[in-house]
Amino acid sequence: MKLKISIILSAIVLLFSCRGDGDDVQTIDQVLRLYVKNSTGQDLLNSKIPGSYSSVTLLDQLDEITANKPISGYSLLKDADTVVYMDYAAGAIRLLKDSISPELKTYKSRFIIRYSKTANSQTVNDDDIIEIEYKWTPSVFELSKLWYDNELKFTKVQGQPNIVRIVK
Repeated sequence: MKLKISIILSAIVLLFSCRGDGDDVQTIDQVLRLYVKNSTGQDLLNSKIPGSYSSVTLLDQLDEITANKPISGYSLLKDADTVVYMDYAAGAIRLLKDSISPELKTYKSRFIIRYSKTANSQTVNDDDIIEIEYKWTPSVFELSKLWYDNELKFTKVQGQPNIVRIVK
């Protein structure tokens, strides 16, 4: 009996001694919240509002095998004020843009955001381009910058969520 208890205690001590000091944990901060409204403030992602888009599709522009491959790593959600936003976590290809050092790398993703709505019994698409730059270090992987139709719309502020508001 003492031998079993000794083995169990030794295993527990060994397990906790192998945990590390926690310095090797990388923070991941890559989720984007994209709000889209028109100039009068109408929520364009709420398909229940007349004149808003009925659907949103993301198409990866960096996929070498399939041009404009659909991306599935997003969803349309509502915030506390019931405003619809696109929650994009991942899904598009990330290409290494540059590697300044082994401790700092920059990646990029580029995709089409296709807004669709029906007008006069026809589907009308409105395409925009999103380019995201990510920063990688051993301690953090984060969304660093975002361009919407080649216009810089977001630069990361430490400790703040990645929220982008677009007026179309």
